[in-house]
Amino acid sequence: MATIPEHPFYPPGLNAIGYSANTMSIPALLGVFTIATVGIIGVSTFVLKTIKPSISRADKILVGWFIFSGCIHFILEGYFVYNHKTMPRRLDLLGQMWKEYAKADSRYMTMEPFVLCMESITAFAWGPLCYFIAWMIVTESPHRHPTQIIVSMGQLYGDLLYYGTSILEESYHGVSYSRPEIFYYWGYFIFLNSFWILIPGFCMYQSYSAMVGVSRQSIVLSKKNL
Repeated sequence: MATIPEHPFYPPGLNAIGYSANTMSIPALLGVFTIATVGIIGVSTFVLKTIKPSISRADKILVGWFIFSGCIHFILEGYFVYNHKTMPRRLDLLGQMWKEYAKADSRYMTMEPFVLCMESITAFAWGPLCYFIAWMIVTESPHRHPTQIIVSMGQLYGDLLYYGTSILEESYHGVSYSRPEIFYYWGYFIFLNSFWILIPGFCMYQSYSAMVGVSRQSIVLSKKNL
């Protein structure tokens, strides 16, 4: 029988095929992620000031959010989908980032069907559409709010399923995919993913309110013309 390589993932008996230990330290990986995040938001803000100085503060924040979210979905999660079969042994930057995150959710190391399907939809549907929504906000497109509510609902729904499948697996079957350290579960798994519940929730409320407002104005005008 093939031996299971030693690895930092949970549960301990998990078979991370071909696992190779990361060569970059945790502070280095988190530092790169932080710098990339600040860089994406900073560049987005600078470009907006140049091409659309009159944009509202709320829309400026949302443009930054959708560009950042698009990068996370299309680049980072798209990388996972494309390389999911070889994730445990990958030693490039994004591969090491995923192996660090997998300490909070080892399903990313085992070709788990739900995670692969969820990430595929997120990467190749919501990712490009996030960039499209950012463009529609800047150009004040009438298609902005219908698209924003669809993508935000998809993000929220996917994240709730992502949380729920992991939590119920532990509750019903006693299987935990996260290391026991608080940092991994509450820091990586809960905190990082919570942004894709809270912000899409706000975006859905904003778009719903805008669409209701337009519909109400249309009804009022129709009654006046009768």
